[in-house]
Amino acid sequence: MQINDTMVYIYRLPAKLAAGYAFGGGNPIAFQNIDWFNGVDGMDREMLEAEVRGKVYVKPGQTYLVMSPENDLTFTFTQPAQSAQPT
Repeated sequence: MQINDTMVYIYRLPAKLAAGYAFGGGNPIAFQNIDWFNGVDGMDREMLEAEVRGKVYVKPGQTYLVMSPENDLTFTFTQPAQSAQPT
């Protein structure tokens, strides 16, 4: 699937997505909207993910939700935590 002039929204997900039971109608979860942009025509999912991972707001150990009206372009990823440098 390729982007064809569609909006892309980036959200930072909380460290814990669920707490307790949701039998009473659900539990609120705070998503932080950190970016949105009009996708570049011809960009596919792999290109989109590489582009987002390179943004300055993407931090190690954080999980992100990338949303688009195009279902194939909606996904999550976790930026790997930085490994300790040998001394």
